[in-house]
Amino acid sequence: MNKWIKSCSIALLAITCVVNACSEATPAETASPMLWKVTSDNNTSYLFGTMHVSHPSVTTLKPAVEDAFSKSDAIFTELKESQVDLTAKVVGLGMLPSGTRLDDVIPSDMYSKLKGIVESNNMSMMQFDIFHPWMAGMQLQLIDAMPYMKGIALDMQLTNRAREEKKEVGGIETIEEQMAALAYGTDEEQIHLLGKAIDKMIEDADNKTSDIEMMLGNYILGDIEALWDSVASDLVGADEIQLAYIDALLTKRNVNMAARIDKRITSHPESTTFFAFGALHFAGPDGVNQLLKNMGYKVERVIR
Repeated sequence: MNKWIKSCSIALLAITCVVNACSEATPAETASPMLWKVTSDNNTSYLFGTMHVSHPSVTTLKPAVEDAFSKSDAIFTELKESQVDLTAKVVGLGMLPSGTRLDDVIPSDMYSKLKGIVESNNMSMMQFDIFHPWMAGMQLQLIDAMPYMKGIALDMQLTNRAREEKKEVGGIETIEEQMAALAYGTDEEQIHLLGKAIDKMIEDADNKTSDIEMMLGNYILGDIEALWDSVASDLVGADEIQLAYIDALLTKRNVNMAARIDKRITSHPESTTFFAFGALHFAGPDGVNQLLKNMGYKVERVIR
């Protein structure tokens, strides 16, 4: 469950690199990128799966991605806004009303567990106390990724570069739409989801396991199936509230993304568009790439 939330948070993922004993090159160098070519009768465009971090293992684009980017007239990421605008909007949407604190709205035992996690990571509860439970949950997911959030994330780098190269820049969603998915549910359901996230972090710490390293390792290897399997396994035993949250966070958004890609392509057949979203949006049977296939597009994975 936490893997899904992490993939949609503002920044994600630690890093694992493995050396291939049968080759002088690393798997990251030989793996295919998370890149697909989308063609119709009168248009060619691209889908690129990203990770929302700034580590060079992610932000150094493979030649096939560079080629697709250079051929594209327009770049559409999940959100068009600048980092400054995004930060201001997210904070504004996530804050509790003045005079209300997180410990006023969640059970005391849950707050104590959260405080233990936060303080054990040398952070202050001041970073959590002002937020709604759903926003506190997002903040919680970022703790492990902090060492890899020191620069500009890949998505924003692509947008900045597109602007420098005078390409058209767009967003497939609005920040309000994305935050509505992240803030899914009633107050009680959001508190329930925060409690599940807290318990999972405590369990992972006890077991010394890292979902983050597994996910990014699969991303670097270009293994979309393993990436999907690693997160789908998280749904085993999920309750109805968690499943409904995932439906809002991923499945329904994928449907909207595919519809808007179709609208973009059909309304601008002369333009090659480079669509760059979080890699999980292209994973599994309801991925954006599969939905576009179902709509009649030819969608091919670009091999190196």
